[in-house]
This record gives sequence, C-alpha cells and structure tokens, in this order.
Amino acid sequence: MGMSGCSGSSESSVNVSEYSIVAESPEKIKKDMGELFEQTFVELWKSDVIYIDVEMTVENNENSGQKDVYKYVVASDKNKKKAMINMQQPDNKKLHCIIENDKIYDINDSEKTYKVSEYKNTMDDFIRAYTKDMNLGVSESIKLSEDGMTNFNGQEDMTFEKYHISSSEKNASSITITYYFKDDKPYAEVMQSDKGKTTFIFNSVSDSIADGSVFKVPSDYSERA
Repeated sequence: MGMSGCSGSSESSVNVSEYSIVAESPEKIKKDMGELFEQTFVELWKSDVIYIDVEMTVENNENSGQKDVYKYVVASDKNKKKAMINMQQPDNKKLHCIIENDKIYDINDSEKTYKVSEYKNTMDDFIRAYTKDMNLGVSESIKLSEDGMTNFNGQEDMTFEKYHISSSEKNASSITITYYFKDDKPYAEVMQSDKGKTTFIFNSVSDSIADGSVFKVPSDYSERA
C-alpha cells in the first residue's frame, strides 16, 4: 500500500508495505484471533475515538542493511468529525493533514502554511488508509498460529500472538504478523515476509485523546493558494 500526500502536497509522499488486508467490518469476524488482539485492536475499531502513536521501521531484503524509519501519530474523533495524520518520513519530509467536517487541511510545517480543500470521504476511510499496514482490523484471511510468553526488544515477560495471513493471489508472499503486549497493552508488531520485515513500536494506542490540539492548525500558519 502506498500512502501519498493528503491533497497533493509536494512534501508529502511515502511508500510502505504492500501487504494490507483489513476487513471493512472487523467486528463481524470472531474466529482465529487471540484474546489480547481482540481486547485491544478490535475493540479500538469499535470506538468513536482512535489515537495511535507509532514508530515504524521498514527493512527490505533487496536493500540489505537499509532501515527506513517513519514516526507518526494518526487520530480520529467521529463524533466531532475530526481526523489527522502527522508523519515524519525517512527523508525528513513530513506528511501532515487535518480533517474537520468536510474540509481537509494539507499542512506544510516547514513553511508554516496550509491549503484547504474539500474532503468527501468518512473519518473511517481516512484512518483506515493510514493504518492498513498495521493490520489492526480483522481479516478473513488472518489466523492465529501461536501464542505465549517471550522476551522482545530487551523487554521480559512479553505476551505474543502470532498470526499467518493467507492470500488467494498467485505467487503471493507468505506473511506472518506477531503482536507483542506488555502488561496486556500493545507494545510492538512485527510483520515478516520473504521480501523483508516491518516493525511497529507503539508509543500509545488509545480510545481517548488527551491533547485536542492535534486537530488544530497552528494559529501562526497562513493559508496558501
């Protein structure tokens, strides 16, 4: 899946994992999932508020030794009809967009400017577009293969749930996704295929937003044509 600028901003483009299999209605699928996955990510998708602060590291087998790191926050509040994405990319470019009602603000933080255009999709569409690669919804093709306790990233007593994603596409890669939980809270996710590995470290996964300013364009920014 490739993610591009909110409304064509020249400083907004990013290509991440091509493996994205998220159901449109994840709550309807109850089989083949672990308890912690359901309690956290599946329940999060039922919430009116979503907040995810994450660091993503992409390692491609074709570029041995290269690691591309993305740091971003994605959030939405359906009741208030607001959503946002604020991403720092490996090339130091930024992707920063805010949605309010039927308007989308494409923000250039380096120039302290923004451009306003019409937004015709839903808050769910926006959030789903920027969380697809985490597979936080439930796919009909995702199956729990193993769970237990382990050490990960220097952390002890980590609960893990390992899943396999199958694909009907010919010559598709075999994909495994392992979710790690610390004290029953999401800590990390590792997605592996024969093409490489993507690691997500979760700083926060929540159904509440402590700082409402994430949905506000800074007052000293000016509108551009």
